[in-house]
Amino acid sequence: MKDRLKLLPAATLQACQRAVAIAGNEMGDIRTSRAATSRDVITTILRLYRQGDPRTRTECLDLIDTLTATGAYGLDVALADER
Repeated sequence: MKDRLKLLPAATLQACQRAVAIAGNEMGDIRTSRAATSRDVITTILRLYRQGDPRTRTECLDLIDTLTATGAYGLDVALADER
């Protein structure tokens, strides 16, 4: 629980962007291992969004748009949980 309260480093967003760029559409293909990692990436992006400044939030939303376009596995459930 304590770790959830710590702010993530700024480089975390770049790492998520890179992971999404590399995985691409495979994040939405349940037959691949990259679909399994999409949950962790999505959780991290949402956490960054909640703790971020306006610029970080904008970049997170752009990344969520990219994940939506790729059909990232679990994104719809994660976003519904945020509402």
